[in-house]
Amino acid sequence: MKFKKYFHESPSRHSHPILKEYDNPDHKINIWNTFVDSELDGVHHDDFSILPRLIPESYFPVIEKTCRDITTFLLKLISLPEEEVKALIPEGPVRNYLINELHVLKHRPNRMTGSFRFDMAIVGRPDASRPPQLLEVNEIGFDGLARSTYFQNTLLSHMPELKTKVIALDTAAAEIKNMNRLGKKIVRLQYDCYNWDEQFLRMTAEKMGSDLHLVSPTQYKTRVNAKDFPLLEKLPFTFPAGKLLVGENLKPDAMNMSFAYTLSDLKRDKQLYADMVASKTPQYGPLITGLVASKNILILLSDETLRKRFLGSSDKLKDSILPAFPLKGNIQRVKSNSSSVVIKHADGFGGAQVFMDQQMLKEIAKIPTHRLHEWVVQKKTKLNMLSVNGILSRRKRAISDLGVFVQYDWQDGKLKHFEVGGLMCRATNRSLKVNVSSGGLQVAVMLERGI
Repeated sequence: MKFKKYFHESPSRHSHPILKEYDNPDHKINIWNTFVDSELDGVHHDDFSILPRLIPESYFPVIEKTCRDITTFLLKLISLPEEEVKALIPEGPVRNYLINELHVLKHRPNRMTGSFRFDMAIVGRPDASRPPQLLEVNEIGFDGLARSTYFQNTLLSHMPELKTKVIALDTAAAEIKNMNRLGKKIVRLQYDCYNWDEQFLRMTAEKMGSDLHLVSPTQYKTRVNAKDFPLLEKLPFTFPAGKLLVGENLKPDAMNMSFAYTLSDLKRDKQLYADMVASKTPQYGPLITGLVASKNILILLSDETLRKRFLGSSDKLKDSILPAFPLKGNIQRVKSNSSSVVIKHADGFGGAQVFMDQQMLKEIAKIPTHRLHEWVVQKKTKLNMLSVNGILSRRKRAISDLGVFVQYDWQDGKLKHFEVGGLMCRATNRSLKVNVSSGGLQVAVMLERGI
């Protein structure tokens, strides 16, 4: 695709010679061989740029402040009285099920500890006048946490000249450190497998003296291939005296869910999730945060009155939140401005239910009237372009998002801990959606010192 009037991020005069030196087939082969020779199965299956994205160190406080404000908004919203939360968060299939069937508001914990991934866009030169723009919120089972650390480590091991010139955030370590705020023994719910990202996260936990168990609850009734997934245990989850017991004697300090939950997932194992929500054992990344992962949250973030209420000023986040509104009641408005907006299903993830341009108009025509309220309209934005060179592709310019990983610990209505623990991005020249599954590739992100 040709992308007109998109800002292209160019390396600084300090880093350009280094990146140019490594933009060659030998470096690509070295990265590929490192992936293949690693003990991480599948690391080389998706495309990955042999060159990192370098963001000015001076821009990091802008990212940090923006993400702190977004996190504060989200957590203040779900800390409101139950009836107010119901009134503010628009109805949607997952939202309704979490509230009405799993009773996440009734059993809301006073303390919420976990992590988010904010998918964002830098639009124009990264400086204080251009904060990153939020595309969507991811709260449970999002990918990239540990892989960003591995990718950075791999590039730096092959590009030693960069080591003194950049800051590489250790996302995996930041996640384990935040988990440890709840305790050293964490049980991570898996379905019937795990990926190399989760394998690397577990390796990181071991190095940090934490005990991270990958467990498939017997309630899932899955078949686990012990040969392919030797780290995965299959054990029953029970709740004696309201606390989680895994198997016969594992009493974890917290539990963590490993995959994004569809409505069918929640319905299939309703009793297990209801028991987890009501349990005295805390969840790292509690299910209640599913209420703010809905695309409907984009509409609430666009509301100046709510920003003033939760953040003290309607001006906060005004340059980071793209205008968003419901599709219901606004179909003609969307059709009249079809080139400048995108529609997203409230509970969609992975880019599968995101539509734009002619495809969007065709999709709108198929949506039943009684389901129009499940769709959100968001203004398009022009994601910056990068020069990339993939292990499975050739050198090219591509548009890129920015995945920002944040770790939080919220108690008594305020943040006890907040950290931007890592950065990563995806890039593509094949579509306006930057998902790897849509033909994109992964890019390591580092902060360039002194820039």
